[in-house]
Amino acid sequence: MSAITAAPQNAADILDNMLSPECIQNPYPVYKQLRELGLVFGLRDFPPGTVPGVDTPFPAWVVTRYNDVDFVLKNADLFSSEDPMQANSSAPSLMLVNHDRPRHTSLRNLAKAAFTPKRIHDDIVDRLRADVAGIIGGIQGKEVDYMEAVAGVIPALVMTYLFGLPREDYKKLVNWANAFMVSSDFTPEQRLACNEELFHYFVNKVELRDRAIANGEEVPDDLMSAFIRAECDGDVLTKDEVVLFCITLVVAGAETTTYFLGNLMGVLLEDKSWFGKLKQDRSLIRPFMEECLRRDGPPQRLFRVVKEDCEIAGQPIKAGEWIAFFMAAANHDESMFPEPEKFIINRPNISRHLTFGRGIHHCLGAPLARVEGEILLNTLLDTCAGIGGSLDDSRRQSGGLLAYGFASLPVRLFTEAEA
Repeated sequence: MSAITAAPQNAADILDNMLSPECIQNPYPVYKQLRELGLVFGLRDFPPGTVPGVDTPFPAWVVTRYNDVDFVLKNADLFSSEDPMQANSSAPSLMLVNHDRPRHTSLRNLAKAAFTPKRIHDDIVDRLRADVAGIIGGIQGKEVDYMEAVAGVIPALVMTYLFGLPREDYKKLVNWANAFMVSSDFTPEQRLACNEELFHYFVNKVELRDRAIANGEEVPDDLMSAFIRAECDGDVLTKDEVVLFCITLVVAGAETTTYFLGNLMGVLLEDKSWFGKLKQDRSLIRPFMEECLRRDGPPQRLFRVVKEDCEIAGQPIKAGEWIAFFMAAANHDESMFPEPEKFIINRPNISRHLTFGRGIHHCLGAPLARVEGEILLNTLLDTCAGIGGSLDDSRRQSGGLLAYGFASLPVRLFTEAEA
């Protein structure tokens, strides 16, 4: 290990506290403490798909300041995404997320060939609007858990559209994604079982679709078919890679977007004047979503492995050491976003938030998440007279530090008669 710069004695206590339920539910005060310390060594946490109680985490440097997180994101050839901990676990590897150049470049080109605006936008928007309208219409006038009735349903339904899966399977996708992303309360046995079920589910689906295409049968022009048929400069995806692409999009898209949709409602409950402002002026919806992504963005951190000796903010780090960099902490760095705890739309530098990453690993699904958020907000504003509920009755998830979001969010959507 490298020589570690001396840090205040409470640094170890802060890192030990990071995996507590209380910190996971509200990590931002701890991030502030860590930003004041600079780089701190010794966090032991779990990448997606790994299983607490089964896998053994490596100690990592914690990176929380905006400029330092940005440096890691911009230097993909220095900080490797190939995760040996996940590779040695029972979890399926994630496509793109866990690849470096040059393979990352060819995989991203193949993904772009499949991930066309038509497939991820045009082909699903009308269906999504109809489903969201049905979901909201079905709960108006009732008190419901918004996470269970709305936010936890919509992203998983979108995954069934994208991959041509049976609609009723969305509940399975939600459960598997929650287990994989280490952000809900599962036993180690449950996580292992979910990882296995998820893998075999898509092995079976891809095998059936691949066979149908090979036999000349007519198949849906969805993402699964597109991944099987994708070709770029003579390169194609293997069947195993198609399976892993399906898994990657499901676990990332269903889980993270669920928390994003929940956090949007959280802001509306925090300050109920926003409902009227957005209802009156729909041009505020996009900046409202961007500030929610900055202040309350679900993705908290990612891991990298250092490929060669280097420095971050003057701290020597040796090849082979681990970096845990916190996009969410960077998004609350006062030097970049003044008064970071406040919800302030139309910040002049809002486009610099790091919630979806940067550079070659910028999230391919970011436009889709924004579409889901925009359709949901417009539907709420079109059909509801107002909202009722209190954040005092809500509960943030406390299963893991990968995502920030609600586990439970009671809400009432008022009808015109109740207004």
